[in-house]
Amino acid sequence: MDDLVEAAYQQGAPIAEDLARQAAEAGNVKAMTVYGIGLGNRGAMAEAEEWLQRARSAGDPMASVVLGTIRLDRGDHAEAERYFRPVAETGNAMARQALEETRALRAAADRERTPAAPAPAPAATPDHAPTAVEWAARQLLRNTDDSHPHVHMAMAVLSAHEGNWNSARTYFAAARASGDPEVLHWISQMHLAQDGPERALPHIRLAADAGHPAAQHTMGALLAEAGDTGEAERYYRLAVAAGHVDSYVNLGVLLRGRGDLDGAETYYRKAVDAGDAGGMNNLGNLLRRRGDMAGAAEWWRRAADAGVVDALVSSGAVLAERGDWAAAEKLWRRAAEQGHAAGKLNLATALMRRGEGAEAERWLRTVDAPAGPPEPAAPEPDGPDLAAVADWLSGPARAGDDDARAALDLLDGKGPEAG
Repeated sequence: MDDLVEAAYQQGAPIAEDLARQAAEAGNVKAMTVYGIGLGNRGAMAEAEEWLQRARSAGDPMASVVLGTIRLDRGDHAEAERYFRPVAETGNAMARQALEETRALRAAADRERTPAAPAPAPAATPDHAPTAVEWAARQLLRNTDDSHPHVHMAMAVLSAHEGNWNSARTYFAAARASGDPEVLHWISQMHLAQDGPERALPHIRLAADAGHPAAQHTMGALLAEAGDTGEAERYYRLAVAAGHVDSYVNLGVLLRGRGDLDGAETYYRKAVDAGDAGGMNNLGNLLRRRGDMAGAAEWWRRAADAGVVDALVSSGAVLAERGDWAAAEKLWRRAAEQGHAAGKLNLATALMRRGEGAEAERWLRTVDAPAGPPEPAAPEPDGPDLAAVADWLSGPARAGDDDARAALDLLDGKGPEAG
């Protein structure tokens, strides 16, 4: 039985609950911890804590770490730290990392409770973009495996925020070395925002080749823009295989440009099936090219109902051809108000047709105006604000701190740990 308890304690190997209980009742301290963990896993928290406390009193370090983790899950950072600290001070690696995570989470929570000066910060809304620290805290609560690359990335962010440059360097190195597609994608997005597409390209390619669908889509778009349609198609197809909806449309556009209308229609319809409004508009354009005006009109109408500006213009043209100029004018006005040049011209035509020459002239004067449609709302970042992290690191790096410089180099893809 002792071998079973030891395997369960050291490796997490399964052990029957009644055997663990028998060993615990016989005074085996490790069995007390194993039995307590098993009870907690099935929700018997009161009895679990009783056995874990007995094991802790007998000097078992894992029992202290588990009890601290229970407090941490409850949001009681002070109590969690009280359990972690004595074990961490003995050099226990698991307790040291748990203590570091707890202190970072506690500091983040304390900052959230402190009013900003000179005026209070605006109330957070459910859809506000998380700060780098908030993102890191969420990752630590979401991932129970301390060796997970996202935990390493979160700890790197928190360490940089706290000014612990040596720790930030270590955690960034571990996150990058993992080759995790999400980590590489987050880093590529920082470079894309800060440096632009050309300088970010190696970072985007690294994430794409690691299998990140959004990075594969971005690589396809950048390569298509550069005229390398063969490589663009390869990356789009990789993204499509992972279900990336935007890549359905882009691959369809690429194939249509080659004259492969059947291939283009296949991917436009896949986009439509996934609910993509742009796919509806592109499918309408393709059907018009095939001579299927009834099919084109239907897909333009659906795209217009979804707010696609080009479809508002096309659908308006269909209505005008059918003699419904009033309905066409409404659609063209919506397009014109969003800055669409053809929408303005068509609206002016409709206005002159019913004698509204003055308003028509006003719209015609704005056709060449530089203002376009309103900018879409920026999507919520799907990772940490690494630009903010780079800002935290750059000051001490310029001041000569070697660890801050090394951590910043890791974010930039430099240094031996970056590969």
